[in-house]
Amino acid sequence: MAVKAIVVDDENVRHLIIGLNRGDVESLLRGDVFTLPIGQVPVLTEEKSDIVLLFAETDDDLGRRFRPALSPV
Repeated sequence: MAVKAIVVDDENVRHLIIGLNRGDVESLLRGDVFTLPIGQVPVLTEEKSDIVLLFAETDDDLGRRFRPALSPV
């Protein structure tokens, strides 16, 4: 399962971070679709919000890529 985090910057703009492990990427390459659960999608602005994709071999490796203040739950 992909790691997802929503962060808010100093200007109160929301950004979405999606972390994919090897299994997630292989699933996408097979044609599977990645969707976010209903109610989990933040309000993003086209002009300012970023969507960031991170890749690591495992979910544990992904967790280490987040700063402690941004650690996903």
